[in-house]
Amino acid sequence: MKTSVQKLIYVAATIFSFLFIASCASTKISSVWMDQKKSGTSFNDILVIGIAQEEHNRRLFEEQFTSQLNAAGVESEVSYRILPEGTVINRDTVAAAIEGKNIDAIIVTHMVSVEEETVYRQNMDYRPTYGYYNGLYNYYPHVNTYVQQPGYYTTHEVVILETNLYEVKSEELVWSAQSRSFAPESAKEVIDDLVKLVIKDLKEKGLIKSKT
Repeated sequence: MKTSVQKLIYVAATIFSFLFIASCASTKISSVWMDQKKSGTSFNDILVIGIAQEEHNRRLFEEQFTSQLNAAGVESEVSYRILPEGTVINRDTVAAAIEGKNIDAIIVTHMVSVEEETVYRQNMDYRPTYGYYNGLYNYYPHVNTYVQQPGYYTTHEVVILETNLYEVKSEELVWSAQSRSFAPESAKEVIDDLVKLVIKDLKEKGLIKSKT
C-alpha cells in the first residue's frame, strides 16, 4: 500500500518529469505585450509581412501564417504578392497595396537575434518509477546513482523572433511578442511552431476572430 507521502512524492516526480519534457519544446513565446485600450477589438482580415534576409524564408513564413489563419476562419493575405521583393515598405506603399481591400490589421515578424545557449545534460535519463519510491532505502540509491553520473555540456543556437500586430486604421501597435526557438533544425520548423503559438495567443486574447 502506498502511504500518502509516497503518493505525493511519486505524483510530484511524475509532474516534474512532464514539465521538464514540455519545457524542452523547440519554440515558446517568452514575452507578450498587449495594448489594453484595444481589449475587445477583433481583426478578421490580416496582411502578413515577414522580414527576412532571404526571400524564400519570407515567402515560407507568410504562406504558412496565412494558411493557418485561413484555416481558423480569419481572412489573410501574403505581402509578397502585393509588396514584391525590392519594394520599400512604408506608409505610402502599404496604403497603395491594400487600397480597396478590407485589411484591418497587419502582422509583421522579424528575427531579433541568434544566441548561443549552453545546457548541462545528465548522461542517463531520469524516469520516476514507483518501485523506487516505496521506501527511502530503495529511493535513495536509485536517485544517487543518477545524480553521481557525470554529465556533459552542449551548446545550441537560440533564434529570437519578434511578432507585432498593428491596426491599419490607427497605425498603432496592438500586440507584440518575442519567441525563442531552441536548437531549431530548419527555418520551416521555427515558422511552423511560431505561427501556431501566435495564432493561439491572438485567439485567446480575442484579437482575431473567424468571419464564419
